[in-house]
Amino acid sequence: MAGKLAAFVATVLVAAGISTAASAQLRMPSWWPKSTKEAPAGVKPLDVDIFTTKNFYKDWKHWMDPRYYRCNTPYQLMDMWSRGTVGDWGDCKLDRPLKKIVSPYPYKSAEEQYNALMAKAKEHGGPNHYTRANMPVFDGWYTKEFLGRSQWINGTDMQVPTILSLLTPEYRKRVVQLDYYEAVANAPQWSAAFCYPEGFLRWWYVHATRQIEVISTPDEVQFLAGVADNFLRKILIDQKHVQEVPQWYGETVGFWDGKTLIAWTKNVRGWQMTHGMFEFSNSMETIEKIHMSDDGKQLITETTFYDPEALKVPVTMTATWNRIADINSPHRHQFVECRTSSQIVDGPDGRPTQLLPFDKGYIDFFGRPWEQDWKEHFEKNWDILKIPDHIPGEPKALPGPALKAEN
Repeated sequence: MAGKLAAFVATVLVAAGISTAASAQLRMPSWWPKSTKEAPAGVKPLDVDIFTTKNFYKDWKHWMDPRYYRCNTPYQLMDMWSRGTVGDWGDCKLDRPLKKIVSPYPYKSAEEQYNALMAKAKEHGGPNHYTRANMPVFDGWYTKEFLGRSQWINGTDMQVPTILSLLTPEYRKRVVQLDYYEAVANAPQWSAAFCYPEGFLRWWYVHATRQIEVISTPDEVQFLAGVADNFLRKILIDQKHVQEVPQWYGETVGFWDGKTLIAWTKNVRGWQMTHGMFEFSNSMETIEKIHMSDDGKQLITETTFYDPEALKVPVTMTATWNRIADINSPHRHQFVECRTSSQIVDGPDGRPTQLLPFDKGYIDFFGRPWEQDWKEHFEKNWDILKIPDHIPGEPKALPGPALKAEN
C-alpha cells in the first residue's frame, strides 16, 4: 500500500514540477541539450549565479550573461527538479538568433498589420466571402509538430538573455524571478498544477494543446483543444471587435484572402506562460495568417505578437499542425475538468504540494463533496435516522405507460 501511495505521489508531483526521488532522472528526449556538472571548457563561471545567489534582484548586472543561468535554456531551467539536473551546466553555444524571433514586418501594432493585409486583399478583389460549398476546408483533427526546437516559444533552443533582450524592464525582471523559483527554489506556480486559467499565449506552447479539432463555417472557424484546460477559440469572419472586458483567450475577428485566413485577436487578459517563459499584459494582440499546405496534410500558422507593455518589439513565430484525421473520424475531444485530476495547493513552505484523500481540504470529486461539507459543518451532532423507503403522502401510483402502481 505504501509503495502504491509513493508512486501516486511521484506521478502527481512530476506533473506539478515538484521533485521527488521517484520523479528524478526522467529520460532525456533526443533534442535535449547536453548538460554537465562542470562548466564547459573555456567558460569561466561567475562568482555568483542564479543557483548560488542569496538575492537574485541584486544580481541585475549579471542577468544578461548566459553564465548567470549556467547556459541553460528556459526549458532546461523549468525541468531541472523533475530531471535531477539542478545546478547543471547547459550548452553555452546553443542559442537562437534574435532575427529569427523578431517580426520581419514594419508594423508597430496589430491593427496596422491587419489593415495592411486587408488593403492587400482588396487589391486583388478580396476579401473573399465563401459559402459552405466553396470555402477552403480546414475541418479535421490536427496535432502540433514539435518537439525539439521548431518553435521558439517553447524555450528549448535559446539562452535566457535572448528572451530577456526582447522584454521591457518589468517583464524582464519577472522572467528572472520565474527562473529562480522554478529552477532553484523548487516552487513552481504552473497553471496546470493549480488549475489556474491557461491564458492566451499557452495556446502556442507545446504541452498546453495536443490534438486540435478544427471546424469551419462561412461565419466562423472554431478551434477546440486542451490538456490541462479547455481551449475554445473562434475566428469570427467579417466581424468587428466588440468586447469591452478582457477575455482569457481574447476576441478574434478575421477575413479570407483567397485561401489564407487572416485573424486579429485583441481584448486579451494578461497572464503567464510559466515554464521559463515570459508573462504578457492586457495589451497583447496577435495577427495570424493561416493556410493549408499544398498537399492538404498540414495547417500552417504564422503569428505575430504585439504587446507594447511587455515586449520591446513585435515577435513572430510559425507553427505547423499535422492533419491526423477527418472531422468525421472516431477522434473525440476529451473535455477537461482540471480539479478532478489535480488537487495541488501551496504548502506551508510556499512550495506546491499534492493533497491526498486523508488530508484536510481534499475534495473527492468522484464522491459527493457537497454532502461531505454539510456533514462536517452542519450535521456533526445530528442523530441520523434510518428513513423508510415509503413515507407518508407518497403516491402509490404515478402516471405514464412505463410506470406501474405499487402493490
